[in-house]
Amino acid sequence: MKAKKKTKKQLIEERVECRTSAERIINKQLHHEIAQRKQAEQETQDARNYAESIVDTVRGPLLVLDVDLTVISANRSFYQAFEVKPEETEKQRIYDLGNHQWNIPKLRELLEDILPNATSFDDFEVEHEFPEIGKRIMLLNARKIFQRANRKQLILLAIEDITERKVLEEKLKALASHDELTGCLNFRSIMQLLENEIARSRRYQKQFSIIMIDIDHFKIVNDEYGHLAGNDALAAFTNIIKNSVRNIDIVGRYGGEEFLIILPESDSQHALVVLERIRNNLKQTKITSPHLEKEKEFTLQFSAGIAVFPYNARDLGELIWVVDSALRRAKKEGKNRVALERRQFIRLKPMPGIRIEIVDPSGKENVKAIKIANISKEGMLFLSTQDILDEELLCRIYSSKGEPPFELTCKVKYKGKSGGELYRIGVYFPDMPVSIKEKLSHCIEPHKKLD
Repeated sequence: MKAKKKTKKQLIEERVECRTSAERIINKQLHHEIAQRKQAEQETQDARNYAESIVDTVRGPLLVLDVDLTVISANRSFYQAFEVKPEETEKQRIYDLGNHQWNIPKLRELLEDILPNATSFDDFEVEHEFPEIGKRIMLLNARKIFQRANRKQLILLAIEDITERKVLEEKLKALASHDELTGCLNFRSIMQLLENEIARSRRYQKQFSIIMIDIDHFKIVNDEYGHLAGNDALAAFTNIIKNSVRNIDIVGRYGGEEFLIILPESDSQHALVVLERIRNNLKQTKITSPHLEKEKEFTLQFSAGIAVFPYNARDLGELIWVVDSALRRAKKEGKNRVALERRQFIRLKPMPGIRIEIVDPSGKENVKAIKIANISKEGMLFLSTQDILDEELLCRIYSSKGEPPFELTCKVKYKGKSGGELYRIGVYFPDMPVSIKEKLSHCIEPHKKLD
């Protein structure tokens, strides 16, 4: 059977239906694509909001930078910590922030030299003085992040303000090394610095002096006025000492009402000057306490001992023993005085016929009528008809047996008159080789060794 031929109307209707169906399919696809795009945009926005929320909830300041080091965004902590606003921060180069106060050389080094060659850096400490908020000590951490979607690179810069922590650490360090009451070094710290000064003295062949000072009758102060008032007196006495010494001098509390003062590159005469200055300042200072009755004041006196390294001792133990002995002698002799330790080693008589010549630093021999009075392990005392003006000398010693003389370096420690026209000159040997020590031993009666 032959199929019926469609009418023109039917053909038109079929075409319209096909077109409508196609449009329906296209519209459906468009709606689907639009929905997908909106969903993607929403997801992107949600991700951005999520990321920004995370950034905002980070407790420490955080900056997001592009590769040109321009600020894309900052979190709330950054604005609060550095007292700036978003409009002053975003789209600005980091170095231009806050009227260029972030143009910090060390920050430039981190961002321009270190980070380009690495993906991150951690815990770089930077200290900077900000005009508005003062000095800040910061730990900087940075990460490079690559965005695949737009093929852009970002830099996350986290800033941790550790200023308060550093201040606390310094306070704890000070408490560990300083006496809480007086503010000067505690016993352990002053002993360590004394060891260091001995090592430095040996290395550079420089002498130094120490003072041990003790407040006289301090028990009476505590008994009469109470320990709180006594503590105030100790603190005031410490301030007087500190104000009487040089910046390079070191003051420590040895124990109770005893203090130790280290005077680098100083001799006993300088130590005497320092003690006289302390005594004068003490007389001119009114020492009082809130724990005393009105118009009540302390009257304090002190005794002190002086010792010098290396003249009086060879090590820390000997030096402390010598200066403590000098202090005890000052106390025994009536207090309110100073005892100067002039020697510590056993003095021995020289063999008959021993004579010496003195050569000054210029190399010119100054032969004088000289007699050796005594010799110790570390020095000697001789008599001269002429004064010695140089601090360092070369001593040439001749034996009685006509042997060739030997030489050793001497430093003048003490000078005084011995009646008539004779000068008493005390010297010490800063560095004596074993071979010279052996030769010197043969010049001593009755041949005692200098060990």
